[in-house]
Amino acid sequence: MYDRDPTSNHDTPRPPAVYRVTHDPDGPATLSTTVVHALADCLGVDVTDATFTLYDSIDPDALDAIFRPRYDGAARTGGHVSFVVQRHYVTVYADGEILIEPTEATR
Repeated sequence: MYDRDPTSNHDTPRPPAVYRVTHDPDGPATLSTTVVHALADCLGVDVTDATFTLYDSIDPDALDAIFRPRYDGAARTGGHVSFVVQRHYVTVYADGEILIEPTEATR
């Protein structure tokens, strides 16, 4: 017979795993490309074999444009956009941070 360890954390809900990536606006990839690669990494699939597309959730061109520098070259500050892809919340911040977190259905 096995006794249960009273200090066990099995009954305690675990916080959701949050996948974090930072987009480099001066790098070669667009913001939408960074998001697609981050989602593929998070989901554990090869980006070329992925069964998802951003078009099902958000227009990639609009995503690229929303945080593009202003006409005078100044960076856009503040703000974020959120959407769901493959039962994962994706939040993109103006500073380039991208957070991917499973929805309640996938936890």
